Amino acid sequence: MRIFYDIKTYQPSKEGASVALGFFDGVHMGHRAVIQGCVENKGEYRSVVLTFLESPAKALGKTAPDLLSNNTRKAELIKELGADDLIFADFCRMKDMEPAEFVQKILCEQLNAKRVYCGFNFHFGTRGAGDTAALQRLCEERGIGVSVKEPVTIDGEQVSSSLIRELIRGGEIGKANSLLGYRYAIEGTIGSGNHIGTGMGFPTVNLPIEKGTAIPRFGVYASDVMIDGKRYKGATNIGVHPTVGENETPLCETFLLNFSGGDLYGKKVRCELKEFIRPEKRFGSMEELTQQIRKDCLRCR
Repeated sequence: MRIFYDIKTYQPSKEGASVALGFFDGVHMGHRAVIQGCVENKGEYRSVVLTFLESPAKALGKTAPDLLSNNTRKAELIKELGADDLIFADFCRMKDMEPAEFVQKILCEQLNAKRVYCGFNFHFGTRGAGDTAALQRLCEERGIGVSVKEPVTIDGEQVSSSLIRELIRGGEIGKANSLLGYRYAIEGTIGSGNHIGTGMGFPTVNLPIEKGTAIPRFGVYASDVMIDGKRYKGATNIGVHPTVGENETPLCETFLLNFSGGDLYGKKVRCELKEFIRPEKRFGSMEELTQQIRKDCLRCR
């Protein structure tokens, strides 16, 4: 998959493009329906996903919701769905376009779109004036087909990024994962902690939580940890560690249950959360904390 970080550098295919439109935060099951429709029905066209470098809310100076995926993770997920091209456009360059101008300049001239796919709640153009009905009308006037995907529901609930954030904050990680279509993960480079876990007999992998991303409910989770292409079972604590000296910022700390040893500092890691075990709490002593960690690890195994 080719990735472009400036729409002006994109050279459209002469045959045309099948284009998926959206911010796609989290690339959840609803987003996947849009992107898969674009990919599976592209025919002789290239499948192109047009998204944005940053949240439209942030670009408009509003309080942006915590993200479910950064751009690196978003690109990985979209690549897995089989898209040919991914464009991270600058929202500020498009936010003041009238709907007709967006369709003409971006879809027609810049992308040579022949088919367009979007979700039922897609809006575009200045102040979000364009809705799906306007998109269909403006595109059809220019010979562009439009497919609007209806809401995706799972277990009776409509999939949305806002609902998934709420579930993650509430520790309902299993339900959040089912709406995402994959396990929610904390990713980063392993850093050196305070070595308290090692001193207790539970050496841990420490990951900072990227600012601006959705932070799970503080507590212990059963997890899988990917390091150098290998998968390890883990017992992960998300929180500030109130018993051993409260941190200023939340940390993702994981004890690897089937790791044989070795130097992991500086390695890139993905910690996938599977099930919420218990909330974070302050213990009366280090011995009490140690006993609880043993119980947590046993349950996570």
